[in-house]
Amino acid sequence: MLQHPLPIGSLLLLLISFFCWLGGRTDIASWILLLIVLFGGIPLVWETIKQMARGEFSIDLIAILAITGSLWMGEYLAGAFIVLMLSGGKSLEVYALRRARRSLSALAERAPRQAHIWEEEQLIDIPAEAINVGMRVVVKPGEIIPVDGAIEEGESNVSEADLTGEPLPVYKVPGMLVLSGSVNLDSILSVRASKSNVESKYAQIVKLVEEAQEQKAPIHRLADRYSVVFTVVTILFALVAWLFSKDPIYALAVLVVATPCPLILATPIAIMSGIDLAARHGIIVKSGAAIEQLGEVDVAVFDKTGTLTLGIPQVTEMLLLEEQRLSTEERTLWEERLLRLAASVEQLSTHILANAIVDAAQERQLTLIPASDFQEVFGKGVQGTVIENVSGVEQASMGGVTVVAVGNRSFMRQLLITLPPALLEERERRTEQGQIASFVALDGHCVGLIVLEDVPRPELAGLAPALKREGITETVLLTGDSEIVAEQIGDLAHIDRVVARCLPEEKVHVIREYVKKKRKVLMVGDGVNDAPALASATVGMALGAQGLTAAASAADAVLLSTEILRVVSAVHIGRRALRIALQGIWLGMGLSVIAMCFAAYGAIEPAVGAILQEGIDVLVILNALRVGRTVSLHANGEISRKRT
Repeated sequence: MLQHPLPIGSLLLLLISFFCWLGGRTDIASWILLLIVLFGGIPLVWETIKQMARGEFSIDLIAILAITGSLWMGEYLAGAFIVLMLSGGKSLEVYALRRARRSLSALAERAPRQAHIWEEEQLIDIPAEAINVGMRVVVKPGEIIPVDGAIEEGESNVSEADLTGEPLPVYKVPGMLVLSGSVNLDSILSVRASKSNVESKYAQIVKLVEEAQEQKAPIHRLADRYSVVFTVVTILFALVAWLFSKDPIYALAVLVVATPCPLILATPIAIMSGIDLAARHGIIVKSGAAIEQLGEVDVAVFDKTGTLTLGIPQVTEMLLLEEQRLSTEERTLWEERLLRLAASVEQLSTHILANAIVDAAQERQLTLIPASDFQEVFGKGVQGTVIENVSGVEQASMGGVTVVAVGNRSFMRQLLITLPPALLEERERRTEQGQIASFVALDGHCVGLIVLEDVPRPELAGLAPALKREGITETVLLTGDSEIVAEQIGDLAHIDRVVARCLPEEKVHVIREYVKKKRKVLMVGDGVNDAPALASATVGMALGAQGLTAAASAADAVLLSTEILRVVSAVHIGRRALRIALQGIWLGMGLSVIAMCFAAYGAIEPAVGAILQEGIDVLVILNALRVGRTVSLHANGEISRKRT
């Protein structure tokens, strides 16, 4: 009653009026109906007048004319029903929007409030906001992890479903990263905070959610395309009915059945249900406008690094100088030794390529050796001394003290290490293909190359075909890489157009050219250099799985998952929300026009017309809520649905 006094009060007074009419007190019943029209209609009329004074055309104009006409002609019952219908429609809209935002609100409400830390061998609780970088936080089973960091002690399954939409838990061991907002399922974890609580991934997600909720959905944006024409047609219908019948009651009946609640309700409920559905699939959409525009995009533009590729170099091959003379078994043995030695030195570096080499060694379960006499020229290479403990037959050829150097050509020349022509040629060839090749030298002799490259996402081949099935007519790749690398990724992803060696400002230029041609452009990127292009597109979508940066701030939507096929899910949800919103608009207008025809011939009285319009409202609301069905995306990009 406190939240929705006008519709509930109107309904109660209508019931009292009905019982008075049954008791023969028609005079009291009439006064009660007049009370509803006056006290309920005046605020609605005043609100509409203020909107129109601000230059905002209001579709409520028809309802206001109907309320005014009911007062003038003494049709208080019809007027009371219109007040109930209009105020009830607005209350149903608020309820539906609150229901649609349930997932977004739940995300913010479950933000971690406290954390456990050790203090003098005693576990104490502190506010989550008090966590700073370097703190060691204890997370108990079943608790939400309050900060981003690396596991120092403990092993457990961790659910990241609320962050990324991935349903399966991830088994975490010491050294692995965990994200705030994920749930520790099994056992106690000790996590070293890498960020403060306010800078954590979950805090940034909550901030994005709050932005999404603060930006009001374009409630009349879509409806406005039809509301002016519908209003003019309604008033003409009413005037013609009055002119031919010579009775203003016919005009009032037309206005009553044309009261445009369906037109008002169809868009916001469908769009906010779309925002809710997107949130359940790891897609934060910042506004209703973004969902609506996702439903209209026909060009999809992608960045390469970190978007169509993983964005992190990985070791893909080991090349040995004398590999032609080695047997398969010897070659494998030497590759593992070379990787273990290189990783043993690289583990002391923080460079991204060093991390890739260490990760490759750990994936092969190679035991790393502590290195001494470490030196690094950042961005060029590293050198260190490693003492190998190798027994048996291998001792003579592999054991002992080894000076290991890993780096580029200038680093090797700085160390006065001669580079074999065969390895130099191979490195040049690999570089042309977009790969990175680091030389490896043992005791001053270059013996091989470690080849690294930015690996394409495994599901990439299904991206463009899946988008085409959703109605995207053209896909574009914009990248700063060379033509060879760009074409390789473009072919793998089945991209229609590839633009290589593209600077950030050139990306913006390409997107604006499409916009000038009246194309609706979706831009997907992940880096700071993508921010201008994301802001220039019709809809900008950022991959925020690796951290919500400038790209996420400039984008209209953020993917919380590493799965690029979630872009297809986002487009599908936008298409669905827009399609169902339009269905509601056409359904509401169509049924209203049919009812207007009957009312113009006197077949529908004003009071009956008001009840009939209430039924149309219910149909439109139920239709709009159909947006809230689950959407599952398979590995091949196909969409499947089931009702929740």
